[in-house]
Amino acid sequence: MAAEIARIVRQNYYDPRAAESWALKYARYTASADSELKFAVVTKRALAELKTSHTGYYTDRDPEYYALLAIYGGMIHAGDGEVEGIGIDVTPDRFVRVVFAGSPAAEAGLRRGDRILAADGKQFDPFASFHGRAGVTAALKVERAAGQPPITFHVRPRRVKPKQEWLEALEKGSKLIRRNGKAVAYVPMFACAGEEFENALKDQLNSRLRDADALILDFRNGWGGCNPDFVNLFNAAPPVLTSIGRDGKEQQLDGQWRKPLYILINGGSRSGKEAVAYSIKKNKLGTLVGQSTAGAVIAGRAFLLSDRSLLLLAVADIRVDGERLEGHGVAPDVPVADSLPYANGADPQLEKAIDLAARQ
Repeated sequence: MAAEIARIVRQNYYDPRAAESWALKYARYTASADSELKFAVVTKRALAELKTSHTGYYTDRDPEYYALLAIYGGMIHAGDGEVEGIGIDVTPDRFVRVVFAGSPAAEAGLRRGDRILAADGKQFDPFASFHGRAGVTAALKVERAAGQPPITFHVRPRRVKPKQEWLEALEKGSKLIRRNGKAVAYVPMFACAGEEFENALKDQLNSRLRDADALILDFRNGWGGCNPDFVNLFNAAPPVLTSIGRDGKEQQLDGQWRKPLYILINGGSRSGKEAVAYSIKKNKLGTLVGQSTAGAVIAGRAFLLSDRSLLLLAVADIRVDGERLEGHGVAPDVPVADSLPYANGADPQLEKAIDLAARQ
């Protein structure tokens, strides 16, 4: 397997010199790996030496594995990443940073900032704790406040395709927030990898959110994938057409968002989301609120290995309007710090965006 990975890196990594140097250095890097777990650990560590985004190794025990299949699976004929879960995104130290709307976790009452300690008496693992347990209730021990006794939540995992879950979170999580006499639309976009996400956003803006006075797009965390033409949704140049029927009734035909726009960003905003944020800021189409983006703007490709593990590899450098964002990211217009651990659902970045939108 090590030889297979070295060959793919040598033949496909975007920097040929670095690829050759890495392949020579790590030709025998797994000599001491006597188990699948150790092999994964040393492989991840070795690939990290390339110091490039969109580069990593994932097995079917990693939650990211199923997300990558959802994004790249059709290209590599590897399925769509269906997996058991409760609809959360957690940090490496198990703090909940996103609860997907409509998910079992949302129904059970988990909140942003909760730390999940255990599932059914065993140390919590975002994959292993729910694997093969769709429909079987699990007892989660959750620390909501530092130093306070844990709370027990009962949640029933479901088997779901990641893209389906992300779209459901967009549709069910979109809402109108009333403040200071204004209606502010909020749309969570955990992922933007595919035209279905842009279409789902348009559907929301043309239906229940159409009368909003301002729009907040949540680009924090998750996965990128936004196409550059995503920015066109906020371009005010296309004309507004008015259709007048035989009955004299008028109907406006306008697919553009022409009202104030705010985009929430942080260190988890990656890839295509960063390119969109850069363009929105450069062309003054909206206001970026939060923290600088990840600086992970490079073209990645997934390779299905012979044991069905995945190698994600940077295969082409990217410039956005001539600028290299890799390693730099996009700074917000309005910086707002965040404090996730034990937030008890509080979200200062979102609150700031709502306040700005309501005063616009």
